[in-house]
Amino acid sequence: MAIDPGIELLPDVPISRATDDLLGRAPLAARVVELACAEPAAMPRVVGVVGTAGSGKTSLLRLVHAQVSERGDAAVVAVDAADHASAESLLGALHAHLADYFEAAGVVETSDAARDALARYGEVVSTVVRLVGVKVDVAGAVKRSNDSVAAELAENAQQVGKRLVIALDHVDRLAERELATTLIALRMYAQLPYVCIVLAYDRRALASRPGIDRGAAARLVTVELAIPPADRTLLARLVAGGLARAAARLGRDIDPVLPLFDPDRADGLALALLETPRDGKRAVNALAAALPLLSGDLRRAALDLVVRLVAPELDGPRLASVGEAERPRRLAELVALIDGRPIAGPLAAAIAALVR
Repeated sequence: MAIDPGIELLPDVPISRATDDLLGRAPLAARVVELACAEPAAMPRVVGVVGTAGSGKTSLLRLVHAQVSERGDAAVVAVDAADHASAESLLGALHAHLADYFEAAGVVETSDAARDALARYGEVVSTVVRLVGVKVDVAGAVKRSNDSVAAELAENAQQVGKRLVIALDHVDRLAERELATTLIALRMYAQLPYVCIVLAYDRRALASRPGIDRGAAARLVTVELAIPPADRTLLARLVAGGLARAAARLGRDIDPVLPLFDPDRADGLALALLETPRDGKRAVNALAAALPLLSGDLRRAALDLVVRLVAPELDGPRLASVGEAERPRRLAELVALIDGRPIAGPLAAAIAALVR
């Protein structure tokens, strides 16, 4: 017997157009574009877009791409490091984009020189890949090798005379050795006139790599712009809207659940556990999937589900309500499991409500 064949799930994919911007990131994208395209246009720069996993960095880069594409004084290309297993592959794709850009820009008399320079830079990248991990002056070797290449690329960029924004996503997903190589090699691109690299990464992920020079990114990046926490009201609307659609299909009354996601209520315990847009989508999908099967105290069941979703270490029968005598011990045991987490406080409040 069919229960809910028309269930709607929210895909965990980046938005592709401004009309999908439910969390109001357009002003942040506009600021990134301003930083990338600010005068003097010939001055190279690297803009870092930093945020935790699931905070919407890729969505933001897509909005940036769309906004730059609408300008007449700038061009944009995008490269996703998640699509490349090595620094050589990633940087090869990047210089291929540059070759296409110079050709499309009509720098006819120097297009061959640009292609030759980029091909030789590919050889430089290959050399860097071979040198990383060997006890040599890698940075010095790269500088000596690419000076003439950079000069030729700079000449072509100056002939075009137009800001080129290179959106580079997911660099923190590269393997440690490949990431180190990429950061070294990007120094050349970061010095080209008219070029701005918009680099998206998770600062905590970079800091957790023991073999990465933590100052390498800092020396590369001109300015960082952090993605702020998701607006609580907009995140609440995202979750409540998904729940409302599921309830309407099933003919269920979800009024007891909605206060858990109310940003203006002290008992908005479930919303306090959601940090990113990805968290919100996962909560909507999990609640929509379970709603046809939930019975009894719907509010408690929904809170229990969200707690287990964001803190899988709490999974199991331990979140069941216990007697007053056992409650302090159980609460202390569970709180110890999530000690040190960024949302430890809200989790503790939710656990206390569940074991009561």
